[in-house]
Amino acid sequence: MGLIGECKYRGTSGLLSINGGNLVFTRQDRGIFSQTERVGGVIPINAIVSMNIEGGSGLFTKTKKLVLLVDGTKIQGIPRHEFEVADPYHFQKVIQGEIDSQLARQAQSQQAVKEVYVKEVTSVVKIPCPYCGGLNEVTEKKCAGCGAAIGGK
Repeated sequence: MGLIGECKYRGTSGLLSINGGNLVFTRQDRGIFSQTERVGGVIPINAIVSMNIEGGSGLFTKTKKLVLLVDGTKIQGIPRHEFEVADPYHFQKVIQGEIDSQLARQAQSQQAVKEVYVKEVTSVVKIPCPYCGGLNEVTEKKCAGCGAAIGGK
């Protein structure tokens, strides 16, 4: 999806983006002669349990923070991540859109697997005729080979 915007994560300025199903914080290290970008944190989108916006309403807290809580079984480390951002609602909307997109893709793939499974089961189930031994569909009342009544015995 790409870049979401500038933020501060644990007091370090950088950029927040979505890349390959992950929320990625990239910080810029500026030296005298060079500037390098380093990944400062990666949070899998599917590990995010909840998002909240905190701060900005009090006399001494004017900055707002986007707070993410993550599932500790999917990512090691601290479960709470705070990002200081200018417009936390924009960040929240973009991240929620990615979460919804991943859930929709997951549901589609599960539905495709379920349909294939159902098709295989219905085409394999057959019962033998007690008189001639021919295989017949479970829904048939008479044998296709000899015409004898099946399924009622």
